[in-house]
Amino acid sequence: MNKKSYYKTSNWNAVEDQVDRSAWARLNDIVYEPRRVPIHEDRDEFSHLPKTEQTMLLHSFGSLALSSTLQMKVSLSKIKQDAENSEEAAVYNALQYLESINNKAYGHALTEFSTSNEQRDEAFNWANQNPYLQKKMRLLNTVYQSDNAIQKKAAHVFISTGLYHSSFFGPLYLFGQHKLPRTAELIKYALRITTLNGIYTGIKFRRDFFNLSKEEQKNIHKWVYDLCDRLYANELNHIHLLYEDTGLEDKVEHYIHYTLNKALMNLGQEPKYPENVETLDPTLTTGLMESAMIEDFFFYTNAHPILKMHEIKK
Repeated sequence: MNKKSYYKTSNWNAVEDQVDRSAWARLNDIVYEPRRVPIHEDRDEFSHLPKTEQTMLLHSFGSLALSSTLQMKVSLSKIKQDAENSEEAAVYNALQYLESINNKAYGHALTEFSTSNEQRDEAFNWANQNPYLQKKMRLLNTVYQSDNAIQKKAAHVFISTGLYHSSFFGPLYLFGQHKLPRTAELIKYALRITTLNGIYTGIKFRRDFFNLSKEEQKNIHKWVYDLCDRLYANELNHIHLLYEDTGLEDKVEHYIHYTLNKALMNLGQEPKYPENVETLDPTLTTGLMESAMIEDFFFYTNAHPILKMHEIKK
């Protein structure tokens, strides 16, 4: 038979990669429908927040919607092209679907909290016209459009585990003050998806990384830290624009240090910043711990790294 016309079945009974099997099992547990989260019950409390916090929250969801659009439409499709087998491709298909759910959720939150279509559209337009968000999208998309499979995985981990959290901070911080609990529930569901994206892709990155020669590993290591520096420098500008007049900029910066450390750890690299879970703002920590079990967040490892997860704390 002509090899060009030979096709092979995907046999899940013979899957050898426990990570793929474990990831698939977990994926089915984190599907959700945004409209079933009753965030409309937070409207009254939202309306009594200071105007600066209302604006920050709306712009946070606008920012998440833009970043999620790139992940949904480009990142996961490009990474899937490099899948080593059909089961890995299937996991990325599912992750892309879950990212689409998150994307819908961010728009749903904007609709629920906006008092008019104009206010909702302003949040979307703010994100679309934000020069720092646009620069972040360009930086990431340049990597996604390349032919370098391992670099695409690294960029994906940086946004999933690290950069998304500049916009997650606002609702998590408010929930740490026992505000907007239904919104925190929505964020919890979104975090489970972005976290699994980072964990799974980080495992695949490490698989590829340790198959490289020592010289190639050295080059990728340098490239990863260079990308981290470029993304962080731009993210600082976005943070100052998103959180201006709230007094939260410094707290968000420390939090992003922490999440970027987690992204680097997902990639098998050493943390870059001094922040750890003990140095996070107590109000934020309350929001993190009360919005979901700690197992839902960041970086975990074990013999079966997705089924049995314990946080590595540094």
